[in-house]
Amino acid sequence: WRDNKAAFNRSLYGPNNFCHTLCGLWNPKCESLDGGQEINCFNIVMADGRRHVTHQSRCFLCGKFEGAKVHCFDESCITPGGTKNPYFHVTCARQAGLEVSSDPDFILSCFRHAGSSFVFRARLEDFMEIEIMRYSEKVQMKNLLKISNPMSWDHASRLFHSAVDVLRTLGWAWRWAEWWVESGDNWEPLIRDDQNEEEMTDKELKKVDSTPKSRCEDARRCRLAALGAALRNRDYDKNEGDDQEPLERALMAVMSTPSLVGPLKPKEKEFYVTWFSLAYRSASPRLGFGDHKTPVVSESFCVHQADGSPKFELGTRPLPGKTPPEKENGLFEPTVDEPDDFLQTLTSGSPVRKKRQRQSA
Repeated sequence: WRDNKAAFNRSLYGPNNFCHTLCGLWNPKCESLDGGQEINCFNIVMADGRRHVTHQSRCFLCGKFEGAKVHCFDESCITPGGTKNPYFHVTCARQAGLEVSSDPDFILSCFRHAGSSFVFRARLEDFMEIEIMRYSEKVQMKNLLKISNPMSWDHASRLFHSAVDVLRTLGWAWRWAEWWVESGDNWEPLIRDDQNEEEMTDKELKKVDSTPKSRCEDARRCRLAALGAALRNRDYDKNEGDDQEPLERALMAVMSTPSLVGPLKPKEKEFYVTWFSLAYRSASPRLGFGDHKTPVVSESFCVHQADGSPKFELGTRPLPGKTPPEKENGLFEPTVDEPDDFLQTLTSGSPVRKKRQRQSA
């Protein structure tokens, strides 16, 4: 055993193999048998019997080679870095807010090809819809019974869990901010039955025009990527009070970026900030922050090209929201000089790896 450890590695061709149900169901090369009770994984095992065929490709979110992955459903998909037909772990994609759907077919879409209902702005609107429905019911009950109708435990629970889901997506902004800056999103206005889209103005449809350059400026101004890193690592827990006003200021900056979230009214911004702050302070494991965060690599597209610093950690960058806005009653903190890879052609190798190669040469 000491001389030949590889000889004792268990082969994946064995008769008693097991796989994650999620991995087996989502991989198109796996065959579901006996009503899903058995998964045939023979076609995804490498010739050496110890690895999966997708181990040669990174997950385009966490950067890891390990684990079964699924590529974007659009076969012509090309990522901002030039990677063709990128692969994703289903669990990473679900946490990052990409389209992961199993009805009627198993479909995973990257940020660029996700349906309109899966973009960040649409998730905010779905969250708000829960409160709108509650308010409508409240008005009806008040008119019928002439009494007040406070928020029920059911509505509070629905709002909280929806806030957790949206904030979890925002915690991956350190990764998807680059895609949003380059490509925007596929948001589409929700048209009611009594509305005619052709007769409505862009203002009525709440459309927001933007370009890659303007989105780059917006992302830097609200510090979108830095906030994602701070949320992921629960940096607002490190100093007492940071999870109060600084966190709320950082969230308010993002909610005040129309190109990302739409033209929100002040009350709508306050609503989102209040619930997202509550979700953060709950420390729910479902957020995927802190001790529950998904491991990522410290190389390749997970680090900044300029200095090799991790995108998924603040490092020397100041905590978003810690510095008050420039102007009284302002929304954005003073400009911060921090690295990002917005609108850059990403290289396949990391600066850290290239530095090591130069040193060994």
